[in-house]
Amino acid sequence: MTTHRTSHRHHPLRRDCDRYHDRLCACLLLLLVLALAVIPFLVGRSTYAAAMRTAAEQSAARHQVIAHAAAEAQGTSSGLGDQWAPVRWTDDRGVSHLGLTEVPGDTPKGGTVQVWVDGKDRIVQPPTTRQEALTTGCFTGMVAALVLLLAYLGARAGLVAAIDRKRYEQWAAEWRVVEPLWSKRLHR
Repeated sequence: MTTHRTSHRHHPLRRDCDRYHDRLCACLLLLLVLALAVIPFLVGRSTYAAAMRTAAEQSAARHQVIAHAAAEAQGTSSGLGDQWAPVRWTDDRGVSHLGLTEVPGDTPKGGTVQVWVDGKDRIVQPPTTRQEALTTGCFTGMVAALVLLLAYLGARAGLVAAIDRKRYEQWAAEWRVVEPLWSKRLHR
């Protein structure tokens, strides 16, 4: 005895909307895979390149000077054990400057610290490092991947909802044709 098996693709109860649903979901998944393979890398690389340009500009516009703590450190800052203290330094022209910066908590009055200053002798943050640029690029690439995944999930949910709405309309239309025939058979 042989049994005839109908494949899932050509099953007589599968409607065109079922096949359409499967094809569209497969296409969306393929687009997601291709996008995840390319877009996060390009976004991360672009962000890294921009951060490295910023680092180069900052390095050209900033320089380190040796300063001396003008008073005892006060309060705490964001770093572990660092505190705020006024510092004093002298520029290349012999002009003395005073500024407020974070120093290690154990820096005594008169102790030396290195600070970064800009062209106008204002204390600034150190230039962006290569590691910081790399971290920013990687983080941005991961965020891009997450955005792509969320966009895929949203598009797929919208697609499934639209196809289901069409499918339910077809089922209702088919039932309006079949239901009277079934009702007559049941009430004989």
